[in-house]
Amino acid sequence: MNKLHESGLVPLAAAKKKLERIEKVVLIGSGKGGVGKSTIASGLALSLSQEGQKTALFDIDIHGSSVPEYVDVTPPLSSNKDGLEPKMKGGLKVMSLGLFTGSVPLPIRGNSKQELITQLFALTDWGDLDCLIVDLPPSMGDELLSAFRIFSGKATLALVTTPSPVSVSVVLRLRRLAEIEKVPVDGVIVNMAYLLAGNRKSFPFGRPDRKLLESDFASIIIGEVPLEPLVSIRGLSTALRDSNEFSRAFRKLAHCIVS
Repeated sequence: MNKLHESGLVPLAAAKKKLERIEKVVLIGSGKGGVGKSTIASGLALSLSQEGQKTALFDIDIHGSSVPEYVDVTPPLSSNKDGLEPKMKGGLKVMSLGLFTGSVPLPIRGNSKQELITQLFALTDWGDLDCLIVDLPPSMGDELLSAFRIFSGKATLALVTTPSPVSVSVVLRLRRLAEIEKVPVDGVIVNMAYLLAGNRKSFPFGRPDRKLLESDFASIIIGEVPLEPLVSIRGLSTALRDSNEFSRAFRKLAHCIVS
C-alpha cells in the first residue's frame, strides 16, 4: 500500500488517459451488501474473458474487498515501465485494493478514498481492453462517486438486486443517484433469483416479478442468476466451467453486455 502513497497524487487526467484505451466500462453496483454483487462482477468478467473479450476486473471496495478470493488471485504485484501489472486469471486481468491490504483494515476516509482509487486506476497497466468491469463498493459514498467521476462519459451501470423487496428498495436509490449523476443504466441483474433442484425451481427470496421490477427500475432485466451453493465449495471459476444453469446464466449475461 505504501507504494501507492509514495508515488504522490496522480491527477485525474492520468486516469482519463488510461481510459482512452478501454472500449467499454461497466460498473456493477447495488448500493448495499448481501446481494452477491462481487459474485456477479467476478462471474461476468470471467465469462467475458472466456468469450474472447479482452477484459479486466477492477475492484474498488476499500473496506471489504472479496474479488481476489472469488477469482483466486493473490499478492505480490509486479510492475513494469507502464505501471502496476494486474494479476492474471486465464485471460482476465485483475486489480484489487485487496491485493494491497489483504485482511488488514484500512483507516481511510473522505477525499483520501477518491485519491486512492484514482491513483490505483491511473498507475495500473491495463493495456487495450474491450471491456473493464468495475466492482463498486456496497455503499453510495465516496468510492462510488469517485468511480462515477473517473469513468464519466464512458461507463454504464448494471444494477444488482435479489428479488427481496428490501433489496429492491435500496438498489432503487442507486438507480436514482445514477440518474442524478447522468450515468446510463444498462439494466438490472436479479441475483439468487431461484434455486434449481433437479428440474424443479424454488424461490428462497421470493419469485421475481419481471414486469414489476422493470417498471420500478425503468430498466430492463438483463440477467437472472440462480443461487448456486456449490460456488462456496468448489469456487466461482470451477462453477463457471461446468455446463449448468449457473454458467449458462453468466454466458447469457456476457452476451447481453457485449451486444
